[in-house]
Parts: sequence; C-alpha cells; structure tokens
Amino acid sequence: MTAAVSRPAGLLPVLGLFGVAATLGIGHVFGRLAFSSGVTVLTAATVRSLCACALLYGLLRMRRTPVLPLPGVFRSLLVLGLCITAQTVLIQIAVSRLPVTLAILLFYTYPFITSTAQAVFSGERFTLALGIALGVAFAGLVMVLGASPGSVSIVGIAAALGAALSFSAALVLTPKLAPALSAPLRTFYTLGTAAVIFSTAAAALPGFHVPAGDSAWAGLIGLSLCYAVGIVTLFLLLPVVGPTRTAFMLNLEPVLVAIASWAALGEALGPLQMIGAAVVVTAVIGYQSRSG
Repeated sequence: MTAAVSRPAGLLPVLGLFGVAATLGIGHVFGRLAFSSGVTVLTAATVRSLCACALLYGLLRMRRTPVLPLPGVFRSLLVLGLCITAQTVLIQIAVSRLPVTLAILLFYTYPFITSTAQAVFSGERFTLALGIALGVAFAGLVMVLGASPGSVSIVGIAAALGAALSFSAALVLTPKLAPALSAPLRTFYTLGTAAVIFSTAAAALPGFHVPAGDSAWAGLIGLSLCYAVGIVTLFLLLPVVGPTRTAFMLNLEPVLVAIASWAALGEALGPLQMIGAAVVVTAVIGYQSRSG
C-alpha cells in the first residue's frame, strides 16, 4: 500500500479526482438549496453520511466482502471516522462565526498542511514546484471567492483551521491505517463511524427535522447523493494518488462551485473570479503535468 502511494498516479485516477471535485462542488449547490429551504445542518450531515454508507455497503455486497466480524484494526479506523466527523462539525462552526468565503479560504489551507505532514512523517519531498503551485492555486482561490476580512471571530478562525487539520489528518492517515484491508472496506468503517455519531446526535438532539417542501427534499437528496459519490470515490482513490496530490487536486472544488452556482443559480461570475478560476486550473494542470 505504501509503495502505491509513492508512485506517480496514472491519468485515470487523476481524472477521477477531477470528478470528485466536480461532484462535491455540485453537492454544495444542492446544499445551498437545502439550507435555504429549512434543512438543518444536523439533518444534512446525518442523511448524507448514511447515504455514503449505503453506497459503500452495496459495493461491498457486489464484491461479496463481509463487513462482520469487525477486524482487529477497527479501533485504529475509528480515528479516521472521528477526523471526518470533526471536519464536518468544525467547518459548520466556522461558517456560522465568519464570512463564508473567509471560512472556506481558511479551510483550504489543508493542501499546505497535508503536503507538510507528508514531508515530515512520510519522507515525501516538499519540492519548490509544489510550493509554488500551492501558492498560485491559493491566490487564485482568493480571487474566486473574493474574501474580505469582515467581522473576525477567534472561535471561527480556530474552527476553520481545526477543520483543515482534521481533513488533512484523514488524508494522510488513510493510506497508513490498516493497509491490509481493502480500500472499500476501510472506507466503509471510516464513514460508518461518522454515520453512527451523527445518527446518535440526531436521535438525542432537537436539530434533526424531516424536510418540508419539494425544494428542501430536492436539495437534501442532491446533496446526499453528490456527497456519497464524491467522498466514497475520494477515499477509494486516495491510496492510489497519494495525500499530497489528492489535496492539491481538490483545489478545483471551489472553482467548480462558483461555475455550478453561475449555471444553476444564476450567480454572475465577475472578471476577477474568472481570472482566479483560470489561475487555479492552470496551477493544477501545470503541477500535474510536471509531476508526471
């Protein structure tokens, strides 16, 4: 498994990550529709995590892979589930305390964190080309999102950076924990942990509500399906592509969110946003071409 991470990924997995970025980006547009129609964060988190588990369980059934009894390394995999749960909760806290664009930009420091962690803990070189590409991509994201400081909350900043750290930990640790398990089974246990946590919270807390209205249902279903397909594919490709390149490719997600919002919701893209989108795409393609 470790050897697979160290080899350059072929074109197909990289294109798969582009599909992940597109799917998760479209999911955010559905999420905006859901939340504006009264769907709560707890409802969305619970339903989408259960949907991801159902998708993975169907895949495991097709492969005739049993999920029980639990493997001896299951306790290690709980760490990954807790990382995904923490990232989901913390990014919502950040968005509630900060301007949305600022919260997202702080969260998108995770490619830097992932690359640094890989260099420190896995001996993967943090090259000058990677540093330049990450810096250029981040500058492009600033232009796309048009973030302004607004009212700065220390709690919001801490939550956004905590979400970045949690997601980076999930990316870095996934290829290392239980490498003998198949990627689908490991991903099922990871997302299943998050699903159990959110389902328990939904049963115990008053924040879970059945959607009311067609737009709420459409948003929730679209969000859940996009999240399930995107996050499952992400963790299946992660051991092949490697944490650093995976995190770098996901810089495309905010760009695709802006494009999808323009196409579906009529939100106009300004000249600076279009330039920023071009900068991000150029940085991603340039680095991928350079790294093979």
